Amino acid sequence: MKKIIITFLLITISIVSYAEPFAPVGTSTGQFLTIGVGGREVAMGEAVTALTKGSGSVFWNPSGVVDGYANDIYAAYNQWPAGIHVGALSYAYVNPKIGTFSVNVKYVNFGEMEVTTVEDPNGTGNMLQMTNYALGLTYGKYLTDKVSFGLTAKLVNEKYGANGYTTVAWDVGLMYRAPYRNLKIGMSILNFSNKVQYSGTYIDYSYSNSYLTGTEIPFESWSLPITFRFGAVMDIYNSGANKVIAAVDMVHPNDNVEQYNIGFEYAYDAKMFFRIGYKLTAYEGGFSTGVGLKWNMITIDYALSTLGSLGVTNRLSLGFKL
Repeated sequence: MKKIIITFLLITISIVSYAEPFAPVGTSTGQFLTIGVGGREVAMGEAVTALTKGSGSVFWNPSGVVDGYANDIYAAYNQWPAGIHVGALSYAYVNPKIGTFSVNVKYVNFGEMEVTTVEDPNGTGNMLQMTNYALGLTYGKYLTDKVSFGLTAKLVNEKYGANGYTTVAWDVGLMYRAPYRNLKIGMSILNFSNKVQYSGTYIDYSYSNSYLTGTEIPFESWSLPITFRFGAVMDIYNSGANKVIAAVDMVHPNDNVEQYNIGFEYAYDAKMFFRIGYKLTAYEGGFSTGVGLKWNMITIDYALSTLGSLGVTNRLSLGFKL
């Protein structure tokens, strides 16, 4: 176990130490992988690296998957700007002796988009088909009674018309649980992979030798949005039917500046939940809020989050514990 933790920390240090003096926005592809899913997680400002658990945790920190039920089903839906819809599905099965297994998928539905060109800026009449998804298999296990480990291997696919790529990416996470105020500390690295290159060729209108001669050139190689997350959560009030928790996260992506998130959740009788969160370094928006309801084995969570000039988005997730 010590070797696993040390290796994880060394990888983390190498990623964090490779810091850019500016925000390298637009230097990675697969941006749909960075869209947060889950009503609870988003409502708390995405400060959930140490908080997330069950089958829905595979999209944030796979080590939290060990805290689900024997059969744990999770579904999430995001209403995104420009008529884009983001969804996620996950199923987890807990085997007390072997560990926890999950199959999961995250996808984007763009709908149809009309093709435009330099000659026909208003549209050619042809429709562009787009596909984005990540299909994953997750394994999680308690290394000790306080430390859990999780690993996801996922097939990532992006295709825009005739051009696309398919690659394998990895998510890995650790979570530590302390007895003091139910303190939990979590770490995860998401979307770790080699660089990818879209298939096919294109005419580069910023390069005279390409557009003047009609010479098509291959696409460049791009990195996926590799992201390191570190966070903590603990009870700040717990008396009778009332409970308040606070969570914080530090998020270090390879294509942007570091982000800092904070979130709070009030629970009444572990059945009704009210949440609020804020992304402290968000370029646009940053505020989020939401509610949750747990009834028997069904959990419903809703979040409303701001995106600045893009307005607000609605997120909904359902959990079924069998």
